[in-house]
Amino acid sequence: MKKLIVYTACLLGFLSCQTAPTNLTVDLMVENAAELVTTTSPSELMKIMESEDIFTVIDVRQNTEHYYGYIPGAVNIPRGSIEFNIGIESFWEEEGLYMPLPEETVILYCKKGKRSTLAAQTLQQMGYKKVLVLDGGWKNWEMSYPDYCEKNLEMLAGGPAKHDDGGGC
Repeated sequence: MKKLIVYTACLLGFLSCQTAPTNLTVDLMVENAAELVTTTSPSELMKIMESEDIFTVIDVRQNTEHYYGYIPGAVNIPRGSIEFNIGIESFWEEEGLYMPLPEETVILYCKKGKRSTLAAQTLQQMGYKKVLVLDGGWKNWEMSYPDYCEKNLEMLAGGPAKHDDGGGC
């Protein structure tokens, strides 16, 4: 009987190893995530921003990228810490904003769209229902609305840190 249990355990272990994905590249991860997330164009985002709907725009680029230019009203939560900050009320209070609820619209962007696609998939896994990714990211927004951008260059010159990036690990 012991041999049968050991044999079955070894067989199950072997079979489970055969189905595990190997050599998953970041491009493949983004491609897989893109099938599960919804994108929005800069013009559609502008309509959302002009509406009276409740929404949150999150820039998932690194702080220094954000300071060079960002969408007005966007909060900067780098991709590596979004899981740790999205649901922390004190983080949002420090930003002077109200924390988005899982049923509210959250729009994410990065430079071109890869990091925001991965972040959107993560937020969906965390229970956020209306997550959108800005198609083409910051670069597409900046080309579409060059006069509707803000900068915070004084932060690049050694200004006080906006907030801790969190991290949790």
